[in-house]
Amino acid sequence: MNIKENHSNISKILGNNIKQIRILEGITQERLAEKINKSPHFISLLERGASGLSVNTIIDICKALNTDPNSIFNGIVNYTNTTSFLNKSFETLSEKDKEMVLYLINYIITSKN
Repeated sequence: MNIKENHSNISKILGNNIKQIRILEGITQERLAEKINKSPHFISLLERGASGLSVNTIIDICKALNTDPNSIFNGIVNYTNTTSFLNKSFETLSEKDKEMVLYLINYIITSKN
């Protein structure tokens, strides 16, 4: 894999991670663009991996999406913080679904003993 292909893959992973977090937060592309003072077109390009982004933009996105950089770099950098993703995902569930997830976690924990 050459450097250009590697950068393209990184951009696609970053964009996909940002899109997933944005959706979990219930924020539209337009609203995210407004929050970080960019155009909706830029957000669209970013989420498709067709545009890169600066460190300042990464920081702005983290603040706007109430997330940490580890979540945005998930799948790129070896260190992954699944806790943040799981917490955000859990927050979107209905009470019934939360109970089911808790039941499954308890089942997994108790079955190990």
